[in-house]
Amino acid sequence: THIRNGNSIKNLYQEICKPILMSSLTTACAFLCLLFLQSEALQDLGIFASISVLGSSIFALLFIPLVYKKAETKKHKKSVIDTVATYSFHQQKWSILSVVVILLISFFTYNKVSFNKDLSKLNYISSDVKKAEIRINSLTNISNKSMYLATYGNTKNKALKANDSVFNELQKLKNQHKILNFSSVGAFVYSKEKQLDKITEWQQFWSSSIKQTTQNNLINSGNKLGFKATTFQAFYKLLDKDFLPLEIDAYKELSALFLDDYIATKNNFTTVTTLLKIDDEKAESIRKIIKNKKNVALIDRQHMNEVFLGDLKTDFNQLITYSFIVVLLILFLFYRSLSLTLVTSIPIFLTWLLTVGLMGLLGLEFNIFNIIISTFIFGLGVDYAIFMTNGLIKEYETGNLHLSIYRTSIILSVITTILGVGVLIFAKHPALYSIALVSLIGILTALLMTFVIQPIIFRGLITNRAKNGLAPLEFRKTFHSIISFTFYGVGGMLLSLFAITILKALPINKKVKFRWLHKAMAKLATSVLYSNPFVNKKVYLNNESFEKQAIIIANHTSFLDTLAIALVTPKVIFLVNDWVYKSPIFGQLAKVTGYYPVSSGVDGSLEHLKEKIKQGYSLVVFPEGKRMFSNKIGRFHKGAFLLAQELNLDILPLYIHGNSEVLPKGDFIIYDGAISVKLGDRVNMNDAELTGAIKEKTKPICS
Repeated sequence: THIRNGNSIKNLYQEICKPILMSSLTTACAFLCLLFLQSEALQDLGIFASISVLGSSIFALLFIPLVYKKAETKKHKKSVIDTVATYSFHQQKWSILSVVVILLISFFTYNKVSFNKDLSKLNYISSDVKKAEIRINSLTNISNKSMYLATYGNTKNKALKANDSVFNELQKLKNQHKILNFSSVGAFVYSKEKQLDKITEWQQFWSSSIKQTTQNNLINSGNKLGFKATTFQAFYKLLDKDFLPLEIDAYKELSALFLDDYIATKNNFTTVTTLLKIDDEKAESIRKIIKNKKNVALIDRQHMNEVFLGDLKTDFNQLITYSFIVVLLILFLFYRSLSLTLVTSIPIFLTWLLTVGLMGLLGLEFNIFNIIISTFIFGLGVDYAIFMTNGLIKEYETGNLHLSIYRTSIILSVITTILGVGVLIFAKHPALYSIALVSLIGILTALLMTFVIQPIIFRGLITNRAKNGLAPLEFRKTFHSIISFTFYGVGGMLLSLFAITILKALPINKKVKFRWLHKAMAKLATSVLYSNPFVNKKVYLNNESFEKQAIIIANHTSFLDTLAIALVTPKVIFLVNDWVYKSPIFGQLAKVTGYYPVSSGVDGSLEHLKEKIKQGYSLVVFPEGKRMFSNKIGRFHKGAFLLAQELNLDILPLYIHGNSEVLPKGDFIIYDGAISVKLGDRVNMNDAELTGAIKEKTKPICS
């Protein structure tokens, strides 16, 4: 697609090598994560797939540019795919709204997706076969659940001895209707011990008197019927015979018994097998009965599959986690930018969430077959996201509309994948149908995320930040900023909760509690600043002891200004805007610590402020009225100076330098830099030497 749109071979390699190698490497690593699964077949699949992906990408880079012939004279005509690729899906309200709605639904449905561990439900059985199975089952129980019970031992006799015990137990279970039927050699093939018991019973029964009585009765009855006295002589000898236990090989002379199907010996290990027919709902109770019997193993193929597939499900969850971590690392290593890593990884995560969410909405299940194809779909989603990111970067750097070329490549990949895998949607086999359905959902959601959401994320993290003069996101700074603000926010909420509960109930003087609370707030604020070793902090107190209260006026450029003031003194009362009082994090704390809202004026609050001043607290005012974008001091409002005259307090200027660079207005990243806080000379607003308007009196402060 890049050659077709006028790129030279040199430009082709410059634009395509990186995304193709990134895509192949991430997909190959995702397949190699199959090595973590406890399955040799899947491990082999991972190795084979990873080698294939890497090989095909390198082959494509070397082969296609050499054989592709471009007609220079012919003008390229736009196809339907080109037209779709030029359409700005990310700027259309209908597409954005659709994605948002589906994502919201997915948040509630993704956890409804279950894992089908019953392989029997994944087989294709025609309606005729199902009807025949029902008819046969009514006669033979052929379709009822089958379980195999095996007794074992290092000799044939030990295995048969265990089978003798199990046979008696199975007869009881059958009489209690806990099993439907069972097929066993235990009815006629006994261990030596049981044979000896039977022989003993025989001998005890045929005592001399019984044998003599039986013989006399047979002779007398035979005479009446015309039999000779010696007719049953063989039977009389049999009664006097000393029987010995039979060996198993002796039973093999009876071919009708099919002993080889029940008894197997190999490497001095013998097993005797019994086939059970039971109802599904009674399977668990049978397992509990047989569980603790010695030298007995119950083999339930369905249960074994369920256990194995249950482990596979757990492994698959780990596989997705490992794959996502590997992809994040590779993206960060290639891009070396947190912003670009987020631009690429967020759509990948949302693609997976949307895919699983739609499966939950449609009532679809994961199984052994489509769970493997999910790795392939995950890789495609990564490929699309990488291609889209590189297209957005190219368009951002050059200003030319290159994005449609990358979209064309993605659309072609979607079409070929659907033709290759998606056509299985017409298959009648449940396994093939599930593979096709999951593939279609995954591919189309990946396409939707890269075309609609990814450009919006790029605009928010890259384009808009650049327009606002903000630096790109970096991992260390972003991570540290999130931790710092989280610590400050949580600390503020905990301090608020402590102030209105425990501190309020303590039997201590209110002034002492108030002073302690201000010190705790100052410690919390300064801990955030000092936790960042990449921001240098300097404080110049100008021999100020704060023994005399004042109105502290400071320039305001950053959220960090309130934290920086804590470096100077904790005994301050801020005059704040209404939003601070309404803040869910600091609102309650602001009220408890005496901060005062001034949006409606201070006329009605003079008594409150005078009380705080008597307690030794100074007032802090930002006379500019808003945060500025630079260190340059803006126009002062006169409220602070009028208040100083009214309360007969000095004006104490506080110069904060560096916060506009460390945490600029409109940003949330704390950058490396230096902060300096310097106290100026006090200004007595009622000094007779300072004459004229307030504007003239404040000129020394601004100069």
